[in-house]
Amino acid sequence: MNLQKRICEAFCSEVSVHPFEGGFGVSTPFADSVSGDQLGFYVLNRGDAREFKIVDNALTVERFESEGAGLDSKQRLESFNEILSAYGGSYDEETGELHMSGVRSQDIERKSLDFMAMLLRLQDMYLFTKERVRNTFLEDVANRLNDLNVAGLTVQADQPVSDKLGEVVPDYVLRKDGVSRPVALFVVNGNEKLWQAMHLRMVADYEAKQPLSVVALLETDTTGSQKTRAKASNRLDAMPNWRGDEAAALGRILKEVEVGNDRLH
Repeated sequence: MNLQKRICEAFCSEVSVHPFEGGFGVSTPFADSVSGDQLGFYVLNRGDAREFKIVDNALTVERFESEGAGLDSKQRLESFNEILSAYGGSYDEETGELHMSGVRSQDIERKSLDFMAMLLRLQDMYLFTKERVRNTFLEDVANRLNDLNVAGLTVQADQPVSDKLGEVVPDYVLRKDGVSRPVALFVVNGNEKLWQAMHLRMVADYEAKQPLSVVALLETDTTGSQKTRAKASNRLDAMPNWRGDEAAALGRILKEVEVGNDRLH
């Protein structure tokens, strides 16, 4: 068996095809970088056996946008269009679908591979964008905190609030002279940090019984899932949004620092 055949057989054994009325669905061996589900697409036939349409589930671009990597950036839009053009794909803004139309029956296999490659390239673009935005967000917050000139204020990075609260380490702990309740600040770009913040809130209240303000600084008002944000908003002391209103977000954090009582939540 030659190498080409071995590679093809290994790949094809991981691809699943599921017929349905009007076409079939294709599941690939690759994972969606946002949802973690198998990456897949549909091959549709509208009654003409000579032409087919290959489409995604209309959620690819929507998920990217929900994670802060949408097409509002000129550079990102240009990269997006270049990838689509390279594979002969199109994007329907009304339906949200990525698609290849007018695919001849004899070209389905080749075009299906092209479509899958296009989806993988788009995911690479998304992951690169997300990582770059994430780093910019963290750097922006770090720079603004380092530049603070507030009398009696100290800012510690990556340190536990106290020995009793060493289980969860926030991104920053802010303390001010004469104020006995410190502020644990989590710089949030996903659900994980929100859960960490809520965990610290619970430990401080019910185990350590230590006065503490817990603040989750969201990158945008869509950071994390809606369900997790709702839980966090009911449990944390503040959840300011950073992008587009950085000064006000910083002011909200400093306002929490100024609270000087020792009340437990």
